[in-house]
Amino acid sequence: MVGLTYASGELVKIDPLTGVSGRASLPFLTPDPGVPLRMATNAPKLTPEKAWKTQPSLRKVVGFIARNVASVPWKVYERLDDNDRERASGSIAEQRLRQPQRFLTGFQLMYRLTVDKCLYDRWAVLLTPDGVPHRIPPRALVIESNAMDEIQFVGVNVAGRTVDVTDLPLALGTGWDAWSGDGISPLTTLDAILKEQANAVEWRAKLWDERPKFSGIVKRPANAPRWSDTQRTRWVQSFREFRAGQAGGAPIFEDGMEWEDWSTGYSPKDAMDIEGRRLTDAEVASAFYIPPELVGAREGTFSNISAFRQMLFGPALGPHFEEFEQAFNAEVIPTLAGARFYAEMDRQTAINGSLMEQAELLSTAVGGPWMTRAEGRSLQNLRKLDGTDELITPLNVLVGGQASPQDGQTAGGGGSIPAVDASAKVGGFTPDELTKLVTAAGTLIRAGFLPEAALAAVGLDPIEHSGLVPVTVRDDDKPGGGAA
Repeated sequence: MVGLTYASGELVKIDPLTGVSGRASLPFLTPDPGVPLRMATNAPKLTPEKAWKTQPSLRKVVGFIARNVASVPWKVYERLDDNDRERASGSIAEQRLRQPQRFLTGFQLMYRLTVDKCLYDRWAVLLTPDGVPHRIPPRALVIESNAMDEIQFVGVNVAGRTVDVTDLPLALGTGWDAWSGDGISPLTTLDAILKEQANAVEWRAKLWDERPKFSGIVKRPANAPRWSDTQRTRWVQSFREFRAGQAGGAPIFEDGMEWEDWSTGYSPKDAMDIEGRRLTDAEVASAFYIPPELVGAREGTFSNISAFRQMLFGPALGPHFEEFEQAFNAEVIPTLAGARFYAEMDRQTAINGSLMEQAELLSTAVGGPWMTRAEGRSLQNLRKLDGTDELITPLNVLVGGQASPQDGQTAGGGGSIPAVDASAKVGGFTPDELTKLVTAAGTLIRAGFLPEAALAAVGLDPIEHSGLVPVTVRDDDKPGGGAA
């Protein structure tokens, strides 16, 4: 049995084989150990606080992830049936996700949760009985699991006492650990790389601070007068003052001294400072599954940067969205709004193109108008007007005709004239029959018969003519142009 003593004076004994724990009250209080023993075992040598302060590469990559995740808004829906849902923007659940507390916005909450996830590999949100979500800092989060690595206890270390919050609604996320249901900080894995970068930065700083203005030695002739201790000390001190002074100037040589240049031409470029930083950026970005091009760790072209941008909210950040959605929808959202409600992070908004690109794509996909005037006005933050809730279908768009109002193509790939249904009838005749009758009437008219008699002969009713002469309009710029 392994015994752990909590600050509250409670002795917890855990069987290492079964994971079963037993608690017994003690008649005395013990000093607060600060962090649970399991957390201390998995804690990285480089603490998250120190890494966030001193490691630019880590802060750049983790901040990039957190800002992009937090910028995606939450949306709450009510499921009506398997294939239908309704937006519940006015629900208490979406209000809490957008403004959890008075001085805490939804962006700030998701930003901090994402940083917790990246630095500690665990995060938690507690919903108190008054319906207010609270982030549990990872440093105060206490998690216990059984022998199957299944979480059995969740607590918060507050003022030296562990408060049991297992029975309250929680949104909880943990990573993988070989011996518990808790996670292992990614800083443990990145510790060697970040330490190497810190040592490199320290070495380069010392190189620039201690590098002499002149790289070489001072030679004094052998036959020069012997210096007294006072003279030697005076000259050495003056040379040290020159070395420690500002840029520029020159040392003073005495008694025929000469300077022998031993310069190796060592420059900041030779130190490969920029290359070293980019390498660390790339390693850290790869560790968090982010394309290095997006954080400036590697150069990219416009085309591949655009492709990586599309990947960002898919394979790169998609798992973060999925974990947060599943965790919040397990207990927090049903408690706030009801069992039929669920929340999604609207990642589609982040990856959508411009409005023109969306309009062209969707009109082609659905084969017609897809947005009402009321919805279009709402995109521009304009008031809704009466009679704007119906879709308007242009007269040149028919079902089975044009693929979309923009491309002017028929379903068969031809011009803008809709396809004619051969089975349809006009005046009791099919299109083929009507064509044959009109052709026959034209033949009779050209043979000299009166138009009314010719139409009556083929079984067609005569129609009135406007009396206007047909006019053909041609371009004046072309030879023989003008109106005829």
